[in-house]
Amino acid sequence: MAYEIYARKTKRMGSPMVTFSTLGRISLNKAGTARFEKEVVEFVILMWDPSAHKVGIRPISKKDPRGYRVSYGKKGNGAGFSAKTFLDYIEYDYGESRSFQTEWNDQENMFEFEIPVEHLKDSRQRKLIAVDARAQRNG
Repeated sequence: MAYEIYARKTKRMGSPMVTFSTLGRISLNKAGTARFEKEVVEFVILMWDPSAHKVGIRPISKKDPRGYRVSYGKKGNGAGFSAKTFLDYIEYDYGESRSFQTEWNDQENMFEFEIPVEHLKDSRQRKLIAVDARAQRNG
């Protein structure tokens, strides 16, 4: 029998990572969660820069109607929150789970990362109307 090597989908990394799941959930790995735990973060707000395709995740000190409640893993190995409406707003294609390297911006007090344009729905070519259909309408 010929074996094939299984390529692991999830990588364990020491640097902060953000994952967007197929269910519209945003999760931070243990390295990203450590900063939130240190500051006892309960809520975050999400920010979007459409020209740079960048997301900002900023901790906030109190509940805000624009905010998302952060929940922590029982074993201290991650944190996350549901953000389907945000992902819909930025037209993110969450058909598959993807992880992105993120960095902490001390000046802005938030995590920042860029989403490659190919993961945004508006980057795909729109369906074109068939030439025959136009001719039939005009004829």
